[in-house]
Amino acid sequence: EAALAKFGVGPEQVLQVQALMGDSSDNIPGIAGVGPKTAADLVQQFGSLEVLYEKLPEVARATLREKLAAGREMAFLSRELASLKRDVSMDAGAWAFVPTLAQAGRYLEETLEFRTLGKRLRERAAKEAVNASSEGQSVTPTTENANTWGPYEAVTTAAQWDNWKAKILAAGVVAFDTETTSLNPRQARLVGVSFAVNENQACYVPIAPLAGDVQAQSGDLFAPQAATGPHGVEGLDLRTDLREILTSPALRIVAHNFKYDAHIVAAYCGVKLDDVAYEDTLLMAQTMLAPLGGFGLDNLAQKLLGHTMIAFTEVAGKGKAQVTFDAVSLDIATAYAAEDADATLRLFVHLSALPASRVYSEIERPLLPVLVEMERVGVCVDAPYLRELSATMALDLAAREAKIHELAGHTFNVQSTQQLAVVLFDELNAGTDKHKKSRSTAVDVLEDLAALEGPAQAIATEMVQYRQTQKLRSTYTEALLGQIEPTTGRVHTHYQQMGASTGRFSSSDPNVQNIPIRTAAGRQVRQAFVPRAGWQMVSADYSQIELRLLAHLSGSKALTQAFIEGVDIHTYTASLVAGVPLADVTKEQRRAAKFINFGLVYGMGARSLAGQIGCSLSEAQSWIEAYFNRYDGVRDYMDMNKRHVKERGYVETLLGRKVWLPDINSPNAGLRAGAERAAINAPLQGSNADIIKLAMVQVAKALNPNQAAMLLQVHDELVLEAAPEAVDGLKTLLPQVMGGVVKLKVPLLVEVGVGPNWDAAH
Repeated sequence: EAALAKFGVGPEQVLQVQALMGDSSDNIPGIAGVGPKTAADLVQQFGSLEVLYEKLPEVARATLREKLAAGREMAFLSRELASLKRDVSMDAGAWAFVPTLAQAGRYLEETLEFRTLGKRLRERAAKEAVNASSEGQSVTPTTENANTWGPYEAVTTAAQWDNWKAKILAAGVVAFDTETTSLNPRQARLVGVSFAVNENQACYVPIAPLAGDVQAQSGDLFAPQAATGPHGVEGLDLRTDLREILTSPALRIVAHNFKYDAHIVAAYCGVKLDDVAYEDTLLMAQTMLAPLGGFGLDNLAQKLLGHTMIAFTEVAGKGKAQVTFDAVSLDIATAYAAEDADATLRLFVHLSALPASRVYSEIERPLLPVLVEMERVGVCVDAPYLRELSATMALDLAAREAKIHELAGHTFNVQSTQQLAVVLFDELNAGTDKHKKSRSTAVDVLEDLAALEGPAQAIATEMVQYRQTQKLRSTYTEALLGQIEPTTGRVHTHYQQMGASTGRFSSSDPNVQNIPIRTAAGRQVRQAFVPRAGWQMVSADYSQIELRLLAHLSGSKALTQAFIEGVDIHTYTASLVAGVPLADVTKEQRRAAKFINFGLVYGMGARSLAGQIGCSLSEAQSWIEAYFNRYDGVRDYMDMNKRHVKERGYVETLLGRKVWLPDINSPNAGLRAGAERAAINAPLQGSNADIIKLAMVQVAKALNPNQAAMLLQVHDELVLEAAPEAVDGLKTLLPQVMGGVVKLKVPLLVEVGVGPNWDAAH
């Protein structure tokens, strides 16, 4: 039945159909121009290739006869390719393989590349291991592969710990990792720590009672943890020893993604990262091996060390069945946790042998304690204001929805892209032929329609506003309320230190980088971010930093002179390009110049500029040519970057960060063009990121923590909260510190604002 439904013939004739239609997934060509339906009709009529070609004149359509005649050889070849090989003799006994489930899963995944099947087996193995642990069986994880590491030691007695502590303190370099109950460091409970002092010399020290072992001994899944004594080292307070190890001046402590572990140990034993001689293999890999991609420890161990790590799902299960680490039996926990420390140490040795990275040592590594402190402090949000704003947005959405229904002449689901497309393109005949063909209702299409005369204009305008408000409400006003940490009453965003290839931050829970500033609704959301009671919000923002960097890097005398003289850069550009005195520049000319100034550093062309400022393509091209003629050196700088990325695959920032653009060699013309545009902007955006990171380190050193704290970093801006008596001093301090982290040919101007909330300060 399945063969008949899919191929139009029974199973015995599927091969004949495949011979005619081909199978692209297996590179079987078939006959050009013969699709599944035609192939099925032919096989139903003639039964086989042999009969078909004997009776070829009986094929009714002349064009089809010609295709079949021309493709005869290919048809028989395709049938041979699609046929199963039936005359293979093999000794099955010689192939005998009796592995554990985990071994079989790895073999299928890695050797035979049956990834889906292998993954299923490994997940089943993990589930069985967890179940066996709960039922009181001692299960040793079967993680053997071609280069098995270990065995590792579980530390459960004071004597064992004394021995390991001595090894650790004498090691010089030690890898460190924590195991917890949550990825959120403010909600996580420390379960255990692992150390590695050399290859294959690693241990796991459980700290908390392990629920898995409690259940194993009692046989009761719901037994209280007090049923046994502590699973950690009995009679020993590890906090004191952990403080001694982490702060030892004789040790370098290495971790992968140390920012997370720093939060955990700070809560557990009060150690701050500033007091640790630390290295972070995540940051090292990201700065030294940027083109590699995939910087998780498992991926790096596979690519750089040739070792397949034990996956978390193998020890804790997956999905709804996944348990927290305190429910994993000790032997499995030891194999997993100690392997992480071992891999981190080996990775550090590997990376340390590579040429030193200035970006790591001077920018990313010193920044780590600053980010830990910013995440720890968090930022206050005005919950009552957010609830009120969310309710106001809900009313606005309802009003806009009613307005859209009125304009359409009937009700429909405005959130359904298909129903909206019917209204715009079928009922109102809106847009160009290209719009109607694509039937897209993406924001850029709606903005196009909003600019066109016609009945759909008002609906498109309302829909743009509707979607902006809806996104802000769901992403921020509603989500922020759920992200307030009960223990602090503040929101603690998570920063990804190199969230973009240019070195720019990204953030999550919440993503503070994407809150709009140019819309009224976005500014309303920013008003929810407030300082602690009695303090003020302070915003320090680099003014037009990427244009200033363009002046410095391109060497343009005119652009440099504009910034040195401190004139309005957009008016200055308009004056040069339009050939009129500064005093005679019109608002329209300044607006066009602003789009050119910011657009060209993102590789904007004449067509985009024409759309932005509402002029003809030839006029836009004239503006751009005049800009390059007046600002000597800018075009040469941009062309140089495009040439460099084609030659080397990367461009560099002011401080030497390499931004790799692999799409420059893509066969896809659109991707290549995108890489060329990125080659223009990446050195500017990356240099911007480098500068503000340097500034964050210097500002942190200069602040009195009792009077001010850094809260947020958003693109060119630092947001702080400060006591009233510290505000005036910060107005002087911040421009001095932030403006002095690098020496450019033009001044780095920092604008400082103060207010009762983020929006008011900016």
